[in-house]
Amino acid sequence: MNPVPSTSLTCSTREAARLLGVSVRTAQLWVEDGRLRAWKTPGGHRRILVESVERLVDEQRRAGATSGPDASSVLILKENARDRRALQALLGSVLSDCTVWAVASGFEGLIRIGEIRPDVLITDLGVTGLDFFQMIHSLLDDVREHPMVVVVLLASGVDRAAVSARLPGDVVLVEPPIDGHELAALVWGLLQKHKRTTLAQPVGLSASGCP
Repeated sequence: MNPVPSTSLTCSTREAARLLGVSVRTAQLWVEDGRLRAWKTPGGHRRILVESVERLVDEQRRAGATSGPDASSVLILKENARDRRALQALLGSVLSDCTVWAVASGFEGLIRIGEIRPDVLITDLGVTGLDFFQMIHSLLDDVREHPMVVVVLLASGVDRAAVSARLPGDVVLVEPPIDGHELAALVWGLLQKHKRTTLAQPVGLSASGCP
């Protein structure tokens, strides 16, 4: 049997989240995903190995040094692999000064959002395995110190008004047919607006650059 790590080598989920600059829920997801190593005390309390926290902090630091302090980022959440790759390639070529990420599932999306804190999230309406509307509300509530723009791609036959009524008012809805170049132009404009908004925030809040 492996020895139980001493408490000096571990920390709580809340402490790990603080060190990583993410929400407690994101830290919990990273434990479930295996990115953070953890064990539970006999009383049922989760303890996270400090070594795994330090490793993620180092990864975040290296990623920040690579992208630069003023780099913008876009995250695409699409379950269809071909559509996801095509949209990522298009946006990556048009938004040359942005980092464009892509994920295939809502669970992975939540992890990546906590990890990279994108400026814009582009997602299809409805994500398998998650309450989509609750996810969007939770995400926007969780990133108040680093505002994120959410773009929802609607499918044919979807009632726009009904969807809009269940989402926060600042979510951008895009109706079909969806043209990739028009979407890229929209995202570029949103990034420009996002830059003006974040730069106008009081000192102490995060600001993000744009292309």
